[in-house]
Amino acid sequence: MTRTDDDTTGRTVVLCATGASGAVLAHRFLKLLLAHRDVDRVHFAASEAFGVVLREEEDLDPEAALERLPSREKLRVHRPGDLAAPIASGSFPAAATVILPASMATVGAIASGAGRNLIHRAAEVALKEERPLIIAPRETPLSLIHLRNLTRLREAGARIIPFMPAFYPRPQTIDDLVDHFLQRLLDHLSLDNDLSTRWS
Repeated sequence: MTRTDDDTTGRTVVLCATGASGAVLAHRFLKLLLAHRDVDRVHFAASEAFGVVLREEEDLDPEAALERLPSREKLRVHRPGDLAAPIASGSFPAAATVILPASMATVGAIASGAGRNLIHRAAEVALKEERPLIIAPRETPLSLIHLRNLTRLREAGARIIPFMPAFYPRPQTIDDLVDHFLQRLLDHLSLDNDLSTRWS
């Protein structure tokens, strides 16, 4: 396998989006990563179900939404079935991987080691290489199966950060709730930000 311009020594973040409700979280987070001065490259993989949810919840066409992103030159987009993508290999130097939002089907596949696509593989790579893996599940209520799968992932080293809005910043809009949550994700990636009010 030959090396490409994807083999970078800079800070690279892998972002994967699945078909759980909350497509706005992934879309907004992708914008933030691309605009951040300390992120050199973002590899993005989304399931087909993510596109369905993005259209339903945000009236956005996935392809058109990607074309309008800032700093597009920093972005590499992969099809979910492309297991030859760089992020499928442990030799690819990704700094962290984020699954946002994470459907329970995706959580189950990763927790059981029965991955079937690039999103599952990217998470598996993060775990086996002991790199930061953030799972942001979107489901309620949680069944015992869901809880056990999330526990298995936490025991394997993943950070489980569900979308749970905070109200002490006194949010006025949905965007306020989203940004406060994404602030926490950026914090866990050690990326400076001032998206929202912090507890003082």
